[in-house]
Amino acid sequence: MRIVRTILTLLLLLLLPGQTALAADVWEVEFEGEVTPSQAHWMAGIYEEALEQDVETILVVLDTPGGRIDSALEIGRTMGKVPTIVLVDGGAISAGTFIALAADEYYMLEGSTIGAAEPRIGSEKADEKTVSYWSAQLAAMAEKNGRDPLIARAMSDEDVAIDDLVEPGKLLTLTTNEAQAYGMTDGVYQTKAEFLVDNDLTVVYTVAKEPSDVLADLLTSSVVSTILLMVGLAGIFIEIFTPGFGVPGAIGFISLGLYFGGSMLAGLSGWEAVFLFLLGLVLMVTEVFFIPGFGIAGVAGFIAIFASIFVAAPDATTAIQSIVVALIGAIIIIVLLIRVLPTRHAFSRLILRKGTDTESGYVAVSPELKELEGKTGIAVSHLRPAGTVRIDGKLVDALTQGGYLTADTPVRVLKVVGGKVFVEKIEKENE
Repeated sequence: MRIVRTILTLLLLLLLPGQTALAADVWEVEFEGEVTPSQAHWMAGIYEEALEQDVETILVVLDTPGGRIDSALEIGRTMGKVPTIVLVDGGAISAGTFIALAADEYYMLEGSTIGAAEPRIGSEKADEKTVSYWSAQLAAMAEKNGRDPLIARAMSDEDVAIDDLVEPGKLLTLTTNEAQAYGMTDGVYQTKAEFLVDNDLTVVYTVAKEPSDVLADLLTSSVVSTILLMVGLAGIFIEIFTPGFGVPGAIGFISLGLYFGGSMLAGLSGWEAVFLFLLGLVLMVTEVFFIPGFGIAGVAGFIAIFASIFVAAPDATTAIQSIVVALIGAIIIIVLLIRVLPTRHAFSRLILRKGTDTESGYVAVSPELKELEGKTGIAVSHLRPAGTVRIDGKLVDALTQGGYLTADTPVRVLKVVGGKVFVEKIEKENE
């Protein structure tokens, strides 16, 4: 009788569809927000720990509007290390579509959607090569897990049409009912609790993000990282050309510290990016203060700074976009500050003084300036190459011939051309 009962029990288990013979303990991971390199780094850490702990299954509760396709591909590779179930709770849009299709099993809660996975660069559709590659990746992953590869392609390529489902020129996005009807999901549930019970799953550990992970997500987002870089470059450049450490320099260093710190937290770079930036900064300061006249040190400084941004960025395209936007923004910030705050001490060093009236001791441009040729005086401000000198008790706007002179330097008027007074440094006899 015992043998017969055992055989009958085994037969019942085999004949009952959708039931699992043994309960499964799972780790639950709540994946929310944009698909970014920071998220990919976070997921990699979770799976490494899961492998160390011999975790049998990971449940990823997914809700994302999409993001970077390279990060999605990396997450897909990571998910292959441990059996993974994805439960779409909201949306698996764009790059999130690949994450769902990459799972060994994926389910959806009612009201969720999946699709609209066309690759884009900014607001424009990506080039044909990128679209073809990404579409093939989605199709291959769908086919691997027993789903329709043509439907996967239609989600990422608007040129793919499917009768009674999607017409040419439109991207495919599936609702829960549509995904179930076309076999693009393993099941649809009303609640997560119902899903867990029906699949005999028990969550034994829920992975929560550490504050550092949340901070990395924020600092490496496309908008925030670009703003930090823009403000940082503006602050540093203002400080370099207006000697005396002040507010612009402090803001610049804090912004760049957050920019590089976020990159390091997200696992995109290490201390080499910070080293390159500091090296570039030192070279530029050396060029401005110790060996005036834009030369090798200045060029090398710019190269080192831009190289540090490339190292800290997820890829070359992102680095170039960030640099262009940040430089344009930095120039706008500097110009606006000069126009709005022309009398502030820091910005007065960037431009000649506004008041050039005779009461202030200035002489107007006139033929009389010719009489200054050969006369000597002293630099009142730094000449880079423009500045102010005092000759015969009068303040005169003057220029060097491309060199750099500090304030209080004795000068001699070389020539006056078109109202422009050119001066040179008076060398001491023992020099």
